[in-house]
Amino acid sequence: MVRSHCAVFISLQIFFSSLAAASVPVAVGEGLQGVIGYSDGKLHGSLAPLYECVFDRADIQPQFIQVPLKRGLGYLHSGEVSMVLPLAQSERRDRIGEFAGELFSADYVFVSNRQLPPISETSGLKYGLPRSFVGEQFITDENPRIEEVTDWMQLVAMLHYDRLDAIVLPALLVGDLFGPEVVNVFEQPAGTLPVSLYMSRDTLAKADMNRIKAAIENCRNGDLVSELK
Repeated sequence: MVRSHCAVFISLQIFFSSLAAASVPVAVGEGLQGVIGYSDGKLHGSLAPLYECVFDRADIQPQFIQVPLKRGLGYLHSGEVSMVLPLAQSERRDRIGEFAGELFSADYVFVSNRQLPPISETSGLKYGLPRSFVGEQFITDENPRIEEVTDWMQLVAMLHYDRLDAIVLPALLVGDLFGPEVVNVFEQPAGTLPVSLYMSRDTLAKADMNRIKAAIENCRNGDLVSELK
């Protein structure tokens, strides 16, 4: 009887260890320049160490694909991927997946190529945003004019040619997107949001999601977050 119980225990250990070692499909938003990306089999960019910390602590082997943000959220909704990163929390996204908790907080800014009055008090401006980007929630105009694009660099070009009055960006991206021209643009604070990743409720077990959340809490309290500030 004892031998039988030991066999069952060992079998369960093998099952759960193989589950933890199985590759998990993870979508990485593209066009994020030096902030986060995937190539040559690994993550790169300033945020890469944070997400590597999460996957290491959660004992997960990610299988990355890089896609536009809107497509990544579509894949999450359909269960084609189990996670999407990096994503700030929003009510709309909460309906698609499970937010894994705050790994770090991100500041967002309005960027324009001319000095504008306080944007939160100004109406009639034309804004640019990537499709499915959370930045729309910072626009307070009751009837905003918004141009949605696929690629971040499209916004830079449209701003340069005065096709937009302002674009909304994570502050971390401004320098990478504008390069040396960053000295010629104007910034106004838009707001701050918690950021980490979203998980699929359909493809991940509750125990797996809890393990990822615990890893995010652990990595958030480490030294890596303070290095980003």
